[in-house]
Parts: sequence; C-alpha cells; structure tokens
Amino acid sequence: MSERSPITSQDIWDAAELVAASLNKLDPQLWERDAYGLNWTRARIVSHIGDALAFYSKSLASRFQENPGSRGLQYSEGTQSQAAHQLEFGAAILSRVVEATPSDVRAVHPSGMPDGEGFLGMGCIEILLHGYDAIYGTEAEFDPSDELCSRILQHMFPWAPTDTPPWPTLLWATGKAGLEGQEFLGETWIWHSDLLEEWEGGIPNSQMWLGR
Repeated sequence: MSERSPITSQDIWDAAELVAASLNKLDPQLWERDAYGLNWTRARIVSHIGDALAFYSKSLASRFQENPGSRGLQYSEGTQSQAAHQLEFGAAILSRVVEATPSDVRAVHPSGMPDGEGFLGMGCIEILLHGYDAIYGTEAEFDPSDELCSRILQHMFPWAPTDTPPWPTLLWATGKAGLEGQEFLGETWIWHSDLLEEWEGGIPNSQMWLGR
C-alpha cells in the first residue's frame, strides 16, 4: 500500500475557497429557497457549515475531553457574499487552531476523539458536502480535485474503494449518492474521525454515534 498523504490546513483552505467561489456564482434568487431535495434553505445550510467549523475550533482549542453540552457560537444567515466570507473565515480559524495545537492532542466529538488532522477532515467534509447540498442542481456546481478528495477518503473513510473516482466516492461515503458496486449508505453513513490506526475494519454505521 502506498504511503498515505495527510489532510493539511491547505486542504481546508482549498475546500473553503472552492465552495465560496461557487456560492458567489449562485443565482441570488435561489439563496433563500430550499436546496434541491431538502427542507433547508441554501442560506441555512451554509450557516450550518460556519456553526460546525466554529464548534470544531472551540473543541480542539479547549481540548475538551467530554461533550461540553453546547455547540457555542451560532452564526446568523446572511447574504451570499457574507456567507462565503464566513465560510473562509471559519476554515482559517480551524486551520490556525490545528497548526497551534501539538500533534498528540485529541479532543471530543460525538464520533470519537479526533486529533488535529481529524478535525481538519471533518471540516473539509462539512464544507464540501454541505456546499454540495447548497449548490446541487444549479449552474454553480463545483468539482473538487482528486487529490483533495483522496486525502479525505483515506483518513475519514478508509473502507471506501480506491479504484473509483474520488469525488463520486466521497459523495457515496457521505450518503449523498450511489456508487457502482457499493451498497447505498444514505443516513447510515459515518466518518472515522479517530486516529486511522484505530479503525477496526468494515463499514461502520451511524448508530455508533448514539449515546456518545
């Protein structure tokens, strides 16, 4: 097996820049409308990305070892340009927190005890996949690089096939789409946020999150 390339701060910067650029291309008339197939508006979806990034930064910076019971800062829904800026801002803060945190530090998340790379991976997924939710079906759709998607898959979804295109595979791994030769995951999907060597094999189920 070839050596794995880690998820880095540059990856979350790249993800945020890609999605922010697409948000700025979105037809303004669609911003306050429900995203395709969902009951959340595009504005609310992107606001959720900012909330998640802020929570990850807070958790790692505080080095929480138990669930604090509060997600902390909640961002309001704004204009497209404000939301795009907030997304890039949230990615920048998380990347700086990771860079300032010793590599052996881990902090709590409902899915486990990620280290800095795990938080970056979760941040990238929040940005790309909820960005996909907000943009899907419009002329502003984006296409992340194979390299970025592969790094996310190798750490966060080590059970994912490696002989399929990375972006469609990431959509499959997060329950967004089907993938030839693989069972559709839907709402059962889950990521592996712990250290990669702690993966026990097989495809886990989101029921593992319950009770944490």
